Amino acid sequence: MESLLTEQPRVVNEFKKIISTNMLSHAYLIDNASSKIRQQMAIWLAQSQFCENLQDGAPDQTCQKCQTIALGDNPDVLEIQTEKQSIGVDDIKFFKKEANMAATQGKRRILIIDEAEKMTVQAANNLLKTIEEPEGNLMIILLADSAKQLLPTIQSRVQIFHLSNQSNDDEIASLVAVGFKSDQAERALKVTDIKYLESITGDKYQALSTALASWLKEVNKQKINSFVDIQTDIMPLVENKDQQHLVFDMLNQIFSDILSIRYNLEKSTLTSVDILDQKGIKKIVSMSDDLFTAEQMWKSNVSFQAILEDLSLKFVD
Repeated sequence: MESLLTEQPRVVNEFKKIISTNMLSHAYLIDNASSKIRQQMAIWLAQSQFCENLQDGAPDQTCQKCQTIALGDNPDVLEIQTEKQSIGVDDIKFFKKEANMAATQGKRRILIIDEAEKMTVQAANNLLKTIEEPEGNLMIILLADSAKQLLPTIQSRVQIFHLSNQSNDDEIASLVAVGFKSDQAERALKVTDIKYLESITGDKYQALSTALASWLKEVNKQKINSFVDIQTDIMPLVENKDQQHLVFDMLNQIFSDILSIRYNLEKSTLTSVDILDQKGIKKIVSMSDDLFTAEQMWKSNVSFQAILEDLSLKFVD
């Protein structure tokens, strides 16, 4: 937790003031930073509601109740985590039922939804009813890569806190331990969350970056058979769902880099060369939209390889 207090002083201080004045809301959305930092922030906030030695709105994190929450052993603090590509309406209904039961360790129950962007529309709408009309003394904490990934109706009914995206030294060190170079790890953390990077080695990450760039270069040349590159060059490097998620994040970053190069904006992250120089801005925006739609299809369990091959045809068209 020390990294949280060091790296997120602005948000921590804002919450301390809110807690000290007893002005906490019943629903928060915390985004940006990494999944680990977001979860630490949610746990810190949960601890503040049970801590036996609260000081100026901050939990001491050492008392028994704080430690119990950190270990995930407090029955009044529920956390939704899933390895699936989506959080369905049945998941939300189950945890809402649990969260609305009477508190046993204090006066409040807390529901933390990790990767809230995974909620289906039906799940999000079901949760919205509880946010609009909370039952009992329930606090809901949503964690997401970006608030923009959630329904506007959800965004408008929760208080949003944006964390700092400053790289965490501990995260860089953990990536160096699996073969990343320090500067490579720092750049990679700007592209995607550490949970997806931990599923791959530094060499393989670089190979995947090269393969994606090569594929887009073939697309740039209007080569209709570029979809073959998916099977021969990209799929052998992608072994699991986390790495598939990584591919989407890397492609999104490449499109962002190309637009930055075109408009002379901030320094690019994955590519310093406009590898789609034969495509106009309108086409690149269209390709980016196609990529977004493809990712949503993937989250609905459509074949990853089939999605990329379909993208090849759309990009060349």
